[in-house]
Amino acid sequence: MKKNSKVIGLLFALLLVVQAGTINAIKISPSSIKIDFQPNYEETFTFYTERAENIGVYIEGNLAEYVTVEEDNIAKEGTFVIKVKLPAEIETPGKNRVLVGLIETGKGGGTVAGIASIRTPIDIKVPYPGVYAEISFNVQDLNINETADFVIAINNLGKEDIGNAKAVIDVLDNDEKIVEKLFTQEKKIKADTKENLEALFDPSKHNAGQHKAIAHVTYADKSKDLESSFKIGALNVEIINYTKTFFKDKITKFDIEIKSGWNSKIDNIFAEVRVLNNSEEVSSFKTISVSLEKWEKRKISTFWDTQGLGEGTYDVEIILFYEGQRTKLVEKIEIIAPKKEESMLEYLTMTNLLIVAVLLLIIINIIILVKKPRKSFAKKSKK
Repeated sequence: MKKNSKVIGLLFALLLVVQAGTINAIKISPSSIKIDFQPNYEETFTFYTERAENIGVYIEGNLAEYVTVEEDNIAKEGTFVIKVKLPAEIETPGKNRVLVGLIETGKGGGTVAGIASIRTPIDIKVPYPGVYAEISFNVQDLNINETADFVIAINNLGKEDIGNAKAVIDVLDNDEKIVEKLFTQEKKIKADTKENLEALFDPSKHNAGQHKAIAHVTYADKSKDLESSFKIGALNVEIINYTKTFFKDKITKFDIEIKSGWNSKIDNIFAEVRVLNNSEEVSSFKTISVSLEKWEKRKISTFWDTQGLGEGTYDVEIILFYEGQRTKLVEKIEIIAPKKEESMLEYLTMTNLLIVAVLLLIIINIIILVKKPRKSFAKKSKK
């Protein structure tokens, strides 16, 4: 009986999985609908899905009362029609979302389970009373030889026009000092429209590196401050680290860690390395060529053979070549004695050999003593 109940339970679970897979395979289009609120707005929308039995339509959301199912032809044609009929006024400003989805129904007509992943959002954008704006400000990284427009985007979501939108932008360096002020034009922004306030920025007047821009935006009788960080790139590749210790008479990997200060890709970067002892060159070698994406950090590597060089400290000169530019670093490296490799021969002393021999004799004697009683016992049992 228990076995039968287990089999029935397993079959039921498999049935649910198969049904779920079938339901989740159903698609619905359009994937989204956007509506700008107008008093007494009215429109119908045709939805397309798969032909299927026992599938119904459900509607949910704070404005669901204004959305109805006009036609349901899912079983025959895989379509249904939705009607949106809005009132003269809606009290909830901003984006109001209604979800139109599919639901599995039982044979008797009752609903079984909603299909959460198969639904279309209808977004109804309702203007805010008076003056209301969404403002964004984002500055992109740029190179020192480029110019760019600093853009403040203003989306007027209110019912009233904005007549005097403008901004002053403070540009700050890495020490938080204001190094330049930029001024945008003044614009009128009608209700339910978007406009950009722009100011041209020339980075050639400033040092490369991290900067900040603070936009002081005024519109109607309101104001807002927005901040954005950005970098000014210079065509420079920095050497930030390198291998400093090597073993005598060994071939060792020589790593050079580099970092781009450029807001574009740099190709064909390689390094030449010179090792000097008392200003006399004792070794030199070159790395392979690599590329750096904008602001990227990575390692370039090669192998260096210290054969014939004594232990001690040496001067090292690393020169990077790229785009007709070069970066030079003069530092120190050290060659040390190789790690002592332990060998089994070191343990084969006379004392150790005698100890091993004694231990082997003891083990052999123990084995003999253990086996003897077993043989005598076997003889007695035969008698």
